[in-house]
Amino acid sequence: MNKLLVLTLAALASTASAATPLENAASIAAQFGAPMSIAELPRVATPPSALAPRASDAAPQNTSGSVSGYAYVSGNGFLNCSGGPNGSGWMSGWINLRGDVNVTTADGATGTVTVTGTAFVNGSCQNGGGFVNGNANLSGSGPLYKAGRYVGTASLSGNAFLSQYVSGGFAWINQNVFMNGRYDETTAAK
Repeated sequence: MNKLLVLTLAALASTASAATPLENAASIAAQFGAPMSIAELPRVATPPSALAPRASDAAPQNTSGSVSGYAYVSGNGFLNCSGGPNGSGWMSGWINLRGDVNVTTADGATGTVTVTGTAFVNGSCQNGGGFVNGNANLSGSGPLYKAGRYVGTASLSGNAFLSQYVSGGFAWINQNVFMNGRYDETTAAK
């Protein structure tokens, strides 16, 4: 091969260009009198590894497990003593309770679950006040987030036993209640 041809090929091959390798080959071939369009150039098969799905394109993964926490619940209501303000008798009524539970799953998702429930309380009273007792079944669900993105839901339930003195017919309940339940998440495959 002639020295000038070798130098020309070397210069063309080393020139930086935005053209694709196929376009460069067609250009070089045309300079030596062998015009060839890109359509006539042989095609190279894409390697299978280039066709593999990326992790972000893979099917999401579902995970679930148990979760628990304490809820500080509160509520209030009016209970009337059947004996009036100066007598003795019986009082009863309903109290709506509400509380928030912060939860963290095994893989680090976090959320706040609001639990609610209603307690029927009753007891003896004298002079408008007395001790009342009752049970409240509390439950609720809330969203879970991980790195600022919604990933699932947590559901909790628990039972609160209430025993409190009521004065003047007004009941104010504050109590810590242990709650347990489960979570379900859908996250992108790793």
